[in-house]
Amino acid sequence: MLFIILFALTGTLLGVFTGLTPGIHVNNIALIALYLYATGFNPIYLSVLIVSAMISHTFLDFIPSTFLGAPGEDTALSVLPMHRMLFNGEGYKAVYLSAIGSLMAMLLSLPIIAGIQLFFENIAYASVKPWIPVILIIIVLYLLYQESKKSLKSMAIAGYIFIIAGIFGILALSLPQNFNYVPINIGSGVIFAVFAGLFGLPTLFLSTNSIIPKQKVEKIRIERKYYKASLYGTLSGALVGFLPGITSGIATVIAKGIYGEEDTSGFIVSLGSVNTANALFNLAALFIIAHPRSHAVGVISEISSAIPWIDFFNPPLFFILLLIAAFISSFISFFLTVYIGKYASKIIYKFGQNYKKLCYGIIAFVFSLIFLFGGVFGVALAIVGTLIGLLPPKLGVMRVHLMGVLILPVLLFYLI
Repeated sequence: MLFIILFALTGTLLGVFTGLTPGIHVNNIALIALYLYATGFNPIYLSVLIVSAMISHTFLDFIPSTFLGAPGEDTALSVLPMHRMLFNGEGYKAVYLSAIGSLMAMLLSLPIIAGIQLFFENIAYASVKPWIPVILIIIVLYLLYQESKKSLKSMAIAGYIFIIAGIFGILALSLPQNFNYVPINIGSGVIFAVFAGLFGLPTLFLSTNSIIPKQKVEKIRIERKYYKASLYGTLSGALVGFLPGITSGIATVIAKGIYGEEDTSGFIVSLGSVNTANALFNLAALFIIAHPRSHAVGVISEISSAIPWIDFFNPPLFFILLLIAAFISSFISFFLTVYIGKYASKIIYKFGQNYKKLCYGIIAFVFSLIFLFGGVFGVALAIVGTLIGLLPPKLGVMRVHLMGVLILPVLLFYLI
């Protein structure tokens, strides 16, 4: 058990690094673990390392989204609400609420995982797959309905943006994913370029004339509505783990559709829950339906013999050990996120008095990362993505329609 704890702590620290570093994903840690397995490392300890890094990453990756505007797929929709709080002097509160959402998701996920196991114990997994296109179409129609409350013109503009973003996604995802200029396989530079372009860079360009006020670092009161927001986010994250073709980005759209974005603080709690629940349910899917739903969990299935969870009252010991590692990581990551968020709030205020220079500095930094991980193609995609990403705020519709970049390719995959 001592080695389980030690590897859980090591994985947590690695997740802190990947979460705070834009463009670096926990899949890179999984790749390293795969190399270590080839040299004779114990697969159980390496699996604990991967799971701990997965969970830790979901806590920490909201910090660069808040203070740098550099999102990944998991945090793309959080950028605008968290920046709104940043400019209100509540950047620390935004990070704290996302961490609370993540921690709540860990606690809420256990009974949901048990319920899902009972469901798939009696229902064939293959029977669920045909419903994916229906779910996606309902999501799209619901979002368009939300715009129709403003006007039919807004709904038409939203539909146009959804289609443009979708076509952009189809073209981007058809490219090779690793035009990087580093000597190792860093991960998907294309995905980083696409989401930085659609969500992060437009936010920075539109914020160049802003001034960051002094950030309030005070005790945050946990309101009752946050529990409901976390439950919605956790349930949305569950869809990611068990429905083929549903990504974490789409899960955030579902959470947005259910909960709404009018209440910024509740929405951030919900997105924090989506992020962490996504990781946990991806892991559970390996044992319940024997279908790893992420690259990192796929590596666990390669290096270990994951015994399926067939009998509800007899869960595999391996799964229980990984859940223990996940809980260790989540509690440590919560306090690390709060501490680093508090420190980042003070730093951003010192540099944010001339926010225009800071924004251009961050933009240059993000483009350098895009070039490093995605090459010339990545930079080109980021520029096109930025132009598309500027459309919603300029035309007065929600930015959630930009998630057509994922929804339309998945939808066409299942329909065609």
